[in-house]
Amino acid sequence: MKCVFDSSNANHEEFKPVKEWIFEGKGKIIYGGTKYIKENFKYSKLFGELRKIGKAIYISNNLVDEEEDHISKIVEHIDFDDQHLVALLRVSKCKLICSLDSRAYPFFRHNSFFSPANKKPKIYSRITNKTLLCDSNFCDLCLPTTNTNNNQRQIISILFANQ
Repeated sequence: MKCVFDSSNANHEEFKPVKEWIFEGKGKIIYGGTKYIKENFKYSKLFGELRKIGKAIYISNNLVDEEEDHISKIVEHIDFDDQHLVALLRVSKCKLICSLDSRAYPFFRHNSFFSPANKKPKIYSRITNKTLLCDSNFCDLCLPTTNTNNNQRQIISILFANQ
């Protein structure tokens, strides 16, 4: 999340299109799960406010946590420490994840978690992936999608100024 929302982050320029897609376009955030909420606590107020204006979707912590427990039993690997993200992807059926953690990429697309192949999420990891920020990568939970309206922009600018 730091890469997307923190302009002082070294990787922010690579993820700036994601922020613009959410704040200016049709993009939405999907969040949930105890570990995800804890890791991104700094953004909890922002997520809550974005949810109120239809730019974020909360997935029950219980649903994500239960799926995380299940996933932890399917694949055990020294590099697999993002079970909570795979759980969030599976529960929400999210089609796109933003990540710089290349160790996690094989698990974000693992056959044991996402099959058939068209169910595997795409990974945004750099600015050259900005073509992934499109309508075909919205999951059903994010529908319908519309561009951010002026009222939403005003709320976002106030929120972000206070972040």
